[in-house]
Amino acid sequence: MLDQLLQMVKEYGENEVVNNPAVPNEHNNAVMSEASYAVAGTFQQAIANGNVQDVMSLFQQEDQVMNNPLAQQAQGSFVDSITSKLGIDSGTAKGIAASLLPMIMQTLVKRTNSQAPEDSGFNISSLIGSLTGGGQPGAGSDIGNIISQFTDNGNSGGFDLNNIINQVKGNNEQQPGNSAGLMDMIQGFFGK
Repeated sequence: MLDQLLQMVKEYGENEVVNNPAVPNEHNNAVMSEASYAVAGTFQQAIANGNVQDVMSLFQQEDQVMNNPLAQQAQGSFVDSITSKLGIDSGTAKGIAASLLPMIMQTLVKRTNSQAPEDSGFNISSLIGSLTGGGQPGAGSDIGNIISQFTDNGNSGGFDLNNIINQVKGNNEQQPGNSAGLMDMIQGFFGK
């Protein structure tokens, strides 16, 4: 699912970043990388900190996505990142964040909740699995399969989803805050 997220950022970034005269052309890919990382990294950090329910609740707020604290955190992280790392003007950064991140987050949530065949690659289990190493060869266990056994459209069926995540994270040896691999993968996608 991470691939779909990156494709979505690239698609929306064309209009909001590449065609934006306030963003120097040499920073286009870096800005889109930072947008991807702001979303994926925020989810990854929330999961690593045991806040899986926060991630799940975001996907239950299709019309109010940007009111969710994780969406706001991703937006703030993106602004901070492109201003400090790339020297993008604060006003420009806030403008891009106000248009690009809501499109990404709303589309991600809408497509994840969709039952349409073309959206079958978007699901919460796949997202969480891709951010925690679940389902990768040799990872020890597949978090996506475990979550799908214990959830019903994001509602736990009497099981403590955070405990399940912690068990799987332990099996995968995923360390909180270990996001260097995620950013390297994102930058590779955008050709940095």
